[in-house]
Amino acid sequence: MGGNMQKRYIMLTVVFLASTLLFQNCAPSAVTFKDSVELASSVEMQEEVVPEEEAPVLKSQTFTAASKAKVIDMVWVIDNSASMTSGAEIIRKNFEKFAHLVENQVDLRVALVSKKDAFSLKTHVALPETMKNGQQVDFMVHSYNLLLVAAAATCPESATDAFCKKIQANSRYDKAYSSLSEFFRPQSQKVFVFVTDDDSSARDNTTVQFDAENLNGYVGIIKNLAVDEDYITAETFQDRMIRAFGRNGSYKVFGFIASATSKCRARPSDVYRSLITASAGAAFEVCAADWSAGFTKLSERVVDYATTEFSLQSENVKKVLSVQLNGKTLIPGQDYSVADGKVTLNSTLVKTLGNYIIDVTYTE
Repeated sequence: MGGNMQKRYIMLTVVFLASTLLFQNCAPSAVTFKDSVELASSVEMQEEVVPEEEAPVLKSQTFTAASKAKVIDMVWVIDNSASMTSGAEIIRKNFEKFAHLVENQVDLRVALVSKKDAFSLKTHVALPETMKNGQQVDFMVHSYNLLLVAAAATCPESATDAFCKKIQANSRYDKAYSSLSEFFRPQSQKVFVFVTDDDSSARDNTTVQFDAENLNGYVGIIKNLAVDEDYITAETFQDRMIRAFGRNGSYKVFGFIASATSKCRARPSDVYRSLITASAGAAFEVCAADWSAGFTKLSERVVDYATTEFSLQSENVKKVLSVQLNGKTLIPGQDYSVADGKVTLNSTLVKTLGNYIIDVTYTE
């Protein structure tokens, strides 16, 4: 009996120890649980706190428009070099008629940058006496610096940027510098018209000049001027326009200029063409014998520009939310487009309206 009892005691002990071990393995580990809590806490602490995005500022602007109420400030810059004899004659014969045609449809002010008395070259162009609202900048414009002269004319009396400071220091541009700083009205649409058979280019590039001794009448001349500012690029002109009129300032460039297929001895006006394209203007053929079609198209484009494009009074326009014409909501892409803080209406919407109201809602 003693032996059996001892065996039973040993078996019970083994069972007890096995059960204890089994339950310990099945129970959750305190260490494991603690590690999980610490890990979750660590993840929570490392989670990036994203600040709330600032709500966009909602703004609205109302334009009361009519074709005759819109304001256009137009600047013509005429190449007075000897190769422009026929072009200058066409301008003299047609300028007054063109200006009065536009004047009858919009509030027009015209500035003419050209030599009044270049009679020896027959390239003189003077502002017609009937244009009481106009201004003449009596300056001898060369074939290579029309763009520079126009940009310099917009400089303030006291130079505020590097370009204006450089031109102000060059006595050759005294008569042109700041000559139009008081010409432009604050709410006007600005128009520049360049008339030339050459281009604005980099230093040492060839320019086309008249030469009586040359059998063809023209010769390519390398301009080796002492200072680089006699030439400016399209980018320099655009930067000056931003400084003069603001980043959302409204202006367009047009030109009677030459192309690669022009039928006369003229240099393709690539710089002017790039400005024309960038501002959604238009180019007309300087080599044409008759410019009447160009004048007609120019007048139509200027009037259309005056009555359909509206500049918002903010340089931080993020999104145009809605545009209404006389209370009717317009369809984006179909009825209007938006670019660089300007809203341009489809011109067919307003041709017969007379007076109308445009309401624009946007965020900044």
